[in-house]
Amino acid sequence: MFRNPRQVAPDSVSSEFSQILKPLPVISWGQLAMYHLGVPTGAGDHMFVVRDEHHQTAIQKLKDSGFTQAPPDRRAAPEIMESLPDPQAVLDEINKGYERLDRYCTSFQFPPHLPFSGDQIFLIPNSFAHLPLDNLGMPSNLSSQRAQPKQYEVYGNLFYPLEAALVESFVKGIIHDIEELGFSSWQLLLNAWISMMRSYLEVNNDILDNCADERAVEWYSTHFGRIHEAQYGEWDLRVSKRLGSGKEMPVDMRGNPIS
Repeated sequence: MFRNPRQVAPDSVSSEFSQILKPLPVISWGQLAMYHLGVPTGAGDHMFVVRDEHHQTAIQKLKDSGFTQAPPDRRAAPEIMESLPDPQAVLDEINKGYERLDRYCTSFQFPPHLPFSGDQIFLIPNSFAHLPLDNLGMPSNLSSQRAQPKQYEVYGNLFYPLEAALVESFVKGIIHDIEELGFSSWQLLLNAWISMMRSYLEVNNDILDNCADERAVEWYSTHFGRIHEAQYGEWDLRVSKRLGSGKEMPVDMRGNPIS
């Protein structure tokens, strides 16, 4: 599998959602944000980040628009659930792996009268997502924004984080989850997202070199960057023509020619 083209317009879910919360700044996060950058990710929960001070206002806006607040639905297909001796115990164990996500975030379902009816969304305060918010939603301060490295693609009140901001956000999420819980399925998912970005995008050893958080820099280096490379060799971006064939495609996962 190869990277997708970088998107040049908002996806339909994010566009619809940001219009509902207008004028609040809304940041697309998780798989929607990765897809925008070119990661060939499949369907997942729709995740959006708002400033902490906007979180309650956003919740009320969604309720006023007909969104139903509902706990996350992580059930497997009905035929799988029916085959389990104790489906509820299994579901409880699955949800336990996302304990911190569910505690900090608010989940809703799209209402019947809107596109994506029934789809699940997560409204996330930025104290959980750890995205950089310098000058976010303040277009009047253009001189200050120009002095900052570009961190987002902007479409009105909708923001898509660029690679460095998104990787830093995921890394900090893992660190904080480890501190609170020790281990979780949420950590594994964040780790998988970083791995996909490392493989498909131009996310290299230096992606967090401008990050002021030393713990985040060290964690990334140990698991995906310079320290990892020194121990295990360069990150393998090759794509096999057929699993087990030992024959690689002439281009890597990013679409770059292999020399």
